Amino acid sequence: MNSASAKKGSRGSIAAGMAIVFLMAGPVSAQWAKVRLPGTPRTSDGAPNLTAPAPRAPDGKPDLSGIWRKSRDGTKVSAGNLAADGVEVPFQPWAEALYKERLANNGKGVPSERCLPHQIPKTYLIAEPTKIVQTPGLIVILHEEFNNYRQVFTDGRQFPPDLDRRWMGYSIGKWEGDTLIVDTRGFVGENDWLDFGGHPATDALHFVERYRRRDFGHMEIQFTVDDSKAYMKPWTFTVPFDLLPDTELIEQICDNEKDAAHLVGK
Repeated sequence: MNSASAKKGSRGSIAAGMAIVFLMAGPVSAQWAKVRLPGTPRTSDGAPNLTAPAPRAPDGKPDLSGIWRKSRDGTKVSAGNLAADGVEVPFQPWAEALYKERLANNGKGVPSERCLPHQIPKTYLIAEPTKIVQTPGLIVILHEEFNNYRQVFTDGRQFPPDLDRRWMGYSIGKWEGDTLIVDTRGFVGENDWLDFGGHPATDALHFVERYRRRDFGHMEIQFTVDDSKAYMKPWTFTVPFDLLPDTELIEQICDNEKDAAHLVGK
């Protein structure tokens, strides 16, 4: 390889790496708007009281509504690599080999490089927040990253017999006491990445989440990955979330694979 080609290849590698870092990082220059929201319990100095009791919906269930972001304290779970963060992952042999290959390539080829959505659970583990809107019969989950959304149907329906494949799957929720249990199926199953480390998934993926709002400002979600084609048995981990009070989401658009060019000159 000549010097010019080597330099070009080096710039390409840097650009790819920077694109991955950019997509994993939170907003840098943008700031969430400050909005004093009604219904927020406050301390005597007017600050949001994040340890106040969790709000209740008209049906008496906890109201999960709010803007949430993975807690920066008290957890080792990150978007980078669930296994490296201490989660025991019982791989099938082919899935472990693919995971190690993706890890050796520093995450090159992750779908978000091409503006494709983060999937569950990765979409919850990044720096960007998630907004939950709880209504009777339907919970809408808005992910700030790439402006993606989910619908969790709580109206008693069953899964459709001809379930089509989706990046975020098809979600049905039900309450057990104060815990919302969300069952999600029908994932794309092709080139799936559960995290930036490259844990794979297949069209057999069945995902269960358990949402529990501890108080006004704190929530936990337990994630269970059940994919018999990729893993020997289901595996589970729990992530704490903090409420972002008195703010709203930012519109975040993936720029059609042009991010690397913006970060690194040609």
